[in-house]
Parts: sequence; structure tokens; C-alpha cells
Amino acid sequence: MRLITCLILLHFFILAACAPAPAGTTEREAASTPAATPLPLPSPTQPPSPTATPARVAQAAPPPMSDAAAEPAPPTPTATPSAPPTPTPRPPGTPPRVGLQIGHLRSHELPEEQAHLRTSTGARWNGITEAQVNEAIAVRVRDILVAAGVEVDLLPATVPPAYDADAFVAIHADGSVEGARGWKIATPWRTSAASRALMEAVAATYGVITGLPEDRNGITINMRGYYAFNYRRHTHAIARTTPAIIVETGFLTNAADREIIVARPDLAARGIAEGILRYLKQRDPNDGAALLPPEWPIFYTNAETAVRAGPAETARLVARVPADSRVFVFNQAGEWYEAMVRAGDARYVGWVRVEQTRPATANDNPAPPPAEPPGTNP
Repeated sequence: MRLITCLILLHFFILAACAPAPAGTTEREAASTPAATPLPLPSPTQPPSPTATPARVAQAAPPPMSDAAAEPAPPTPTATPSAPPTPTPRPPGTPPRVGLQIGHLRSHELPEEQAHLRTSTGARWNGITEAQVNEAIAVRVRDILVAAGVEVDLLPATVPPAYDADAFVAIHADGSVEGARGWKIATPWRTSAASRALMEAVAATYGVITGLPEDRNGITINMRGYYAFNYRRHTHAIARTTPAIIVETGFLTNAADREIIVARPDLAARGIAEGILRYLKQRDPNDGAALLPPEWPIFYTNAETAVRAGPAETARLVARVPADSRVFVFNQAGEWYEAMVRAGDARYVGWVRVEQTRPATANDNPAPPPAEPPGTNP
């Protein structure tokens, strides 16, 4: 009997030692035993205990506070890059995208920032408008490119904001009262390697296919400063990294040119389309640096300066400009800058010696003008 009593007492001692700690257990004792982490699955019929710590779940960001309520964040120091960042190439397998702008089409719809161009309707001959000629060529270029697997945007005079594509081609026709004829192609003032390659590719095919002569000396300030190129001044313009050219397909006012651009727009279209396809085939889609146009500060002449037609002292003299004439540089060859030089109201495009320029200072112009000439519409 005494043995049975001892066994019963031993059994109760073992049960007491294995029982969980009571509610009065100290924090140190409770901390010695890790608690299991509950799954964040609250019961749909019973709300979670208000004392429980909810699990962190992903959620939409709260609406921003007003300026008065927002706590000012300290400025984040950033290093000034020595060169602009290189754009990220398009993912492999992405079909190329080309924008074809129909020059002067619906120019009356241009946005307010380009309102001064709304009355620019282009050349005209015997009731035929330039916009009609441009559209007839552009739709045929589109058909050729689409058949080759290219995505094409047909654009009117208004360009989408910061338009991004693998190529942008503005299609125009020329006009003159002096019997001029021929085609010409121009890039923006500050030409990226990609824009130059696009220009060279189309120039290599257009004249051969159409048989039209090149108007070698006909490129104008209005072409280089085309408003759709001017991403610095306009929202409705190409993106900085979009390769771009403007093509003057021929003179609407010249009978021989009309035989192609009016009577045979398919030839003009093929001349442009085959050049674009050549460019797309030859380009390296991973060469993002080729898409970046060069950047130059504004310079001023430091004395009376000669503006010449080429980077040599023997080149034809374009003009002599006084000291403190503004120099907008877009190319360099050795000791020469190719630039637009502004002296008063006059503008000259040519070459000036580097040593005859100086960087702009705050005293030159209290309100600096845009870094590119105003947008124009040939």
C-alpha cells in the first residue's frame, strides 16, 4: 500500500513539471521559449485581437501629403556625371518602330507651343498642296515598311510628346520661284551618330531609285532647326535619343521633279523606304551611345571672327562677326567648331576657330536663350 501511494505522488510531481507556465510567468522566462509565428490569415467572422501585431502585407502607397504636411527630406547628394547616361537598348526581338511625319498635314491643329506654325501650309502648285504630295508618298513608305515587319506610325504635323522610335522621318516637298530642283536630306543641328547613319542610308537610295538630282547646297537653317527636332524647346517633338531626318523629296514647282513626286509617288516612297530598311539592318540595336546627340555649351567670340564655309583658313568666307557674337556649336573638326553664329539679328552657319571663342558667362546674357535655335517648319 505504501508503494502504491509513492507511485501516485511521483506521477503528480512529473505532471506538474511538464505543465505550461502560468499567466504570471516573467518576461525573461517567456523570452527563453520562442513563440510560433501565426499565419496572416484572420478569420472572416472574427476580427483579430486588437493587441496582436498584424503581419506586414503589401499595400498601395498612401496618397501624398500636401506640401504643408509633408516632412522635408534631406537632399540626396549625387555625383555630377562627366557624360550623359547611355540609353537602354530595346529588348531583343522587339520589332523596329518608325515614325513617318506627313509634312504640313493638319498644321492648323498644332499645339499652343507651336501656334506660330499653324498657318504654315507648305508649297503649292496648280491646286496641289504639299501636304497632299507628302501624304501620297508617306502612305506608300508605310506599306513597304510594314510588309518588311516594321511598326509604323503615320504622324501629322503634330508630333506626340517626346516621340520615341528607332527612326523619325519627316517627309516634305520643296517650292521655289527660281526654278530650283532636286532632293535633300538634313539632320538636327546636333546630330547623333544614329541620325547621321540614317541620313546616309536614305541618301544612298533615294537619288538612285528616283533619278532626281541632289540639291547639294540647298539645306537651310529651317531644315536643321526643324521644330519636330527641337526637344529642348518643345514638348511635342522627338525624344532626345530618336534618330531623325527631314527629307525634301523634290520641288513641287519644278516640272521634272513633279514627274516623280506627283506622278510617280511610288518611286519616291521606295527611295525613302529602302534607305530606312538599310539603316535598320546595318545599325547595332545595342549601341545606345550612338543615339545620343553631342552636347556643347554656349560660346561667344572673343574678337572679330571669320565664319567660313569649311574648317580651313582657305575656305570661302561666309561672314565676319564682331566680338561677343553668340556661337551655338554642333560639331567639331580639330581646331574648328561648326556652329550657328548670331551677330545681332543676323545668323550665319559655318566654321569658326576654337581659339576665337570663349565660354559664356553670366554677364553675357542674364536670361540665357534656349540651347537650340527656335523650331521652324520648312
